[in-house]
Amino acid sequence: MGRYFEDIDAGETHDLGSYTADREELIEFARRYDPQPIHVDPDAAARTMFGGLIASGWHTAGSCMALLTEGFLNGTASVGSFGLDELRWPSPVRPGDTVSASVEIPETHASGSRDDRGYVDIELHAENGEGEEVLFWDSTNIILTRAGSDKWPFDE
Repeated sequence: MGRYFEDIDAGETHDLGSYTADREELIEFARRYDPQPIHVDPDAAARTMFGGLIASGWHTAGSCMALLTEGFLNGTASVGSFGLDELRWPSPVRPGDTVSASVEIPETHASGSRDDRGYVDIELHAENGEGEEVLFWDSTNIILTRAGSDKWPFDE
């Protein structure tokens, strides 16, 4: 696992890698969770301002969550989050787009009431191959301190 709250510094940035938006996966996800025509019906989507299918923003967010988990959180004693303070999808993701993500840690702060945890502010940025931002979120994650390491059930 490696990193506790004390090991994470404000100002850190991490490249989280990328994924390529698969057309069938986008449609399958949208059929189940966000069945708007712009996400599931290529003919209808072609007649919209988007000119074709676009990914559900929730698919984009979920895909970026996987990158954040694999590229940062799994290397820490992360025990959750309070949720997203801000979530934006400024540009759509289209089938075949390669989406790259990075995370910046603007601030960390120790809990004022519990010595077993600290709070890590996370800004996640994702962009397509054209350099257009396709997702931004701001959240606070709860990371155990070394004093809270007895609450970490996973192998080191």
